[in-house]
Amino acid sequence: MQTSIKLQGMFTYSILPLIIIIFLIIILTFYFIYLKKSNKKNEEKNIKQILEKNIKNVPVIKSKYMKQLNEIEEQYKNKAIELRMAYQMISEAIRLFVFEITDITTQNYSLSEIKKLNMPELYDLIEEYYEPEFASKSVGDFEESINKARRVINEWK
Repeated sequence: MQTSIKLQGMFTYSILPLIIIIFLIIILTFYFIYLKKSNKKNEEKNIKQILEKNIKNVPVIKSKYMKQLNEIEEQYKNKAIELRMAYQMISEAIRLFVFEITDITTQNYSLSEIKKLNMPELYDLIEEYYEPEFASKSVGDFEESINKARRVINEWK
C-alpha cells in the first residue's frame, strides 16, 4: 500500500533557551554563594566588634547580681520556688549581668547565638541551665550550678 504522506524528521528543541537557563542558574548560584559568604563575614565582624560598655562601677554591678543569686538560693532552700524556676532565675540573672557589663542583649539570645559570641563561660553556664529549665522533669545540681554562676560573675573582667 502506497501513501503520499512522507515522514517528518525528528523533532528537535532549540538549544538557545537551554543555554540561557543554564547560564542563569550558574549566575544565581554564584550570587547566592557570594551573599552567604558576605553575610558570614558581616556576622563575624559584628561579633568581633563587641565593645565593653564604659562602666565606672563594675564592682557595684557584680555585687548586685551576687545579691540576686543569694536571694535565688534562699528562695530555693526555703522551697519558695521549684528547681525549674530557680534555674530560670539564675539564667536570667547571668544574662542580665552580661548585658549590663557588655551591652550585649544576651537575654534575647538563644544558646546557638550565645555560642557565636565567643564567650565560653557564658555559653557553658547557659547550656548547663537549658536542660533543667526546659526538661519535662527538672533535674540538676543546683548548688554546683549557682556556684558556677557566682564564679563567672566574680572572675568577669
